[in-house]
Amino acid sequence: MKKSFILALAALPLFITACASPKPPVAFHATDSNAVVIKCVDNRNSELIAPTPTGPEANSKVMGKVSAMTGPKTAVVILENYNEEKVGNEFRDRSTPWFIGLRTLGYDHVVFLQGNGTDSPEGLATIARYD
Repeated sequence: MKKSFILALAALPLFITACASPKPPVAFHATDSNAVVIKCVDNRNSELIAPTPTGPEANSKVMGKVSAMTGPKTAVVILENYNEEKVGNEFRDRSTPWFIGLRTLGYDHVVFLQGNGTDSPEGLATIARYD
């Protein structure tokens, strides 16, 4: 009887953590004031928010402007109209071209955030962070 009670007691933490609710998304807080911030509206259109704001343009034009920049090594991509609760196909479809392009340009840190209609990345939910 004592052995089964001890085993059950030892297994209790496993059961408690297995039933725990998922972690809430981590809010983004800028650590690099020179970061490039891109607001991605959909698979084709985006706009540069920082360091120099532009209007909505094709993703390729925004990537061309980003490639002309020197200095910043952090890029923040705000995915507007993104509704997945967990990372899935929509995230992969929208983030892969940005990730590959930014890494190719030498960006060491790429952060993807879930947009909420604002131009500021501060406090937005972090979807993925690549350091």
